[in-house]
Formats: sequence, C-alpha cells, structure tokens
Amino acid sequence: MNLVHGLKWFHNWVGFFITLTMLTVLTTGVYLGSVDIIKRMQTYDQQYSPLTLEQKAQAIDSLFSRYPEMSTVRFPTEHTPYIQAATRGKSIVFDSQLNEVAVRQNSDIPMYGTLFWLHRNFLMGDFGKYLNAWASLIGAAITLVGIYLWWQVRKGFRLKQTIPTNTRSSSLFKSHIQLGLFISVPLFILCLSGYLITYKGLWLDALKSQPNSQISYPASQPSDWLNQLTTAQNLWPDSQLVAISKPRSRPGAESAAELNYSIRFDSHPGVWLREADSITMSYEQGVIQSALKHSDRPLSGKVASFVRPLHDALNMPLSYVVLITLVSVIATIILLFSLVTFYRRTFKKKSRK
Repeated sequence: MNLVHGLKWFHNWVGFFITLTMLTVLTTGVYLGSVDIIKRMQTYDQQYSPLTLEQKAQAIDSLFSRYPEMSTVRFPTEHTPYIQAATRGKSIVFDSQLNEVAVRQNSDIPMYGTLFWLHRNFLMGDFGKYLNAWASLIGAAITLVGIYLWWQVRKGFRLKQTIPTNTRSSSLFKSHIQLGLFISVPLFILCLSGYLITYKGLWLDALKSQPNSQISYPASQPSDWLNQLTTAQNLWPDSQLVAISKPRSRPGAESAAELNYSIRFDSHPGVWLREADSITMSYEQGVIQSALKHSDRPLSGKVASFVRPLHDALNMPLSYVVLITLVSVIATIILLFSLVTFYRRTFKKKSRK
C-alpha cells in the first residue's frame, strides 16, 4: 500500500465513521453562531458615546452593588454602544443613565441549552466531552490529509466545479474537493481548537504570567473606583478601558479575603482580540498586582490566548463569527456530499455485485 492510497483509505473510511459526530458539532455550531450574530447586531437603539472615567467608576460602583451576581461590567465601544453587566449565560444592557434596556439570558432562547451541550459533549457528560475532543482532533487530521490529496491532483482544479451541476457522484465529489479546499484552514483551526479547549492542560499554563518583582507600580486609594481606574488608565494612556471583572463566586466556596479585579483594555478600537490587555488590582488595597499587554506576551502566550477565541469567537469581531458560521455551513454540505458519494461507491456498488 503506497502513501497516497493509505491516506485515501484514512480520509474516506475514518472520515465516514466520524461523520455523525462532526455533523452534530457543525450543525449545532451553525445554530450557536447564528444566535451570536443576532446578539451582536442588536444595538438596543443606543448610540455610541464614550464614557469618562468618572462615569465608568459610577457605573461599576452602582452595577456591582445592584447586581452582585454579575462578574463583569463592560463599557460602550464602537462595536457594542451600551453598558453591559454580564455573568455566565446572562447579561443586562443599560443606557448611559444606567437604566435597564434589556435582559438577555441563554435559557430564554429556544433549545439553546440543549444544543449547546449537544455541541459540547453530545449530552453524554464527560465521556461525550472527550469523545468530541478526539473526534475533533481526527477531523483536523482528515482535513490535513484532504489538503495533501488535493495537492496530488491540483492540476485538475476547476473553479466552476465548486457548485455541483447535478446529483451524480462525480459532480458531488468534485464539489467536495473544491469546497473543502476553500475552508480547509479555518476548519482545521476549529477542529484543533475544539480539541484544545477540552485538554486545557496543554496550553493554559502559557497564559499564566508572574508579575515582575522589578517593576514598581503606582499606588491608588484603597476602595476608590475613580482613583484606581485613573491609575490604571495613566499606566496605559493610549489604550481604551473597556471592561472590569471580578472573580466569580462559586457555590459553597468561602468568600475571598481580598477582591482582585481585572481591568481590561483594548490597545486600539480595531484590535483583533478585544480585552486582551489587563491590569489586576486589589480593590481594598489599591495596589496593582500585575499588568500585562497581549503584545508583551511570549509567543506561546500569544498563541494560547487565541485558543478559545478562534473556536467560539469570544472577544473577536463580528466578521469572525460570520466566517466560522459560514465555514460550519459549508463543512456540513461537504460532509453530506461525502456521505452520498461514499455510500454509492462503496456499499451500493457492492450490493449490485
């Protein structure tokens, strides 16, 4: 068995057996991506107007007091022109006067919870989670093999073959090759990042940074939001302060002796990965414990910080959500084409004999 023949066998047969898992992940991914797109396109009739540090300090003090369960307060940006308080699965939108405009909960969206966990673990708990991870890794390998196999026949590439002209196997197969080539890179990234989200131990340590003891940060007034935000902004005067987060309270856990807030920045309005620069500060003491910009991370840290955003578009632009949702749609079509052609050429052909 030569290399090409072996890779074709792997691409066809292994791909056939993981198609069911991949179709489940892709179709639910299309749903989740569509919901995300709709959410991001809603402005709630708010016009973007940047807040002063005084207004941001007042918003933090008021919203964390009114909604202690919320873990993050986000300020208006050109992308989201409203104030937002958020926790896992829920967010509340406010106008500039801190009046509630809308409450968004994933539990209110039809079938959201079911389809989310179907996407994550096939509704089978930890077993499904790891099954999903390994199916994603195999899917990444199949994508790479597909690129190699295309390279072997690249001279036969025809753009007009991208859309099948009929339902014959030859037309569906050619379309499978062409469409697969177009989405191969983002599909590979989605598969690999999906695997890494489950196996966090492979990359999570690269995100952890130790404060440099040589650096002396300016002190702030204890328990004074305005003074602390001013200190943080003065540390990075050219960046935009966009959010502040506190540690999530876990049921049954003892309350923390000290609250260390994460103050997050965008280095510029068009930044690709948002909220990527952060300053950690003790609210009770007014002491900066660490400050780290994404651009100052080592290469391993920069790569690790993109693992989840590349998969679910967290803190990524709307255009990226549209891209990965479209990739999922095309990948679903490709898999359906491959199922039909594989069945016809393998099982149906044998039954005729």
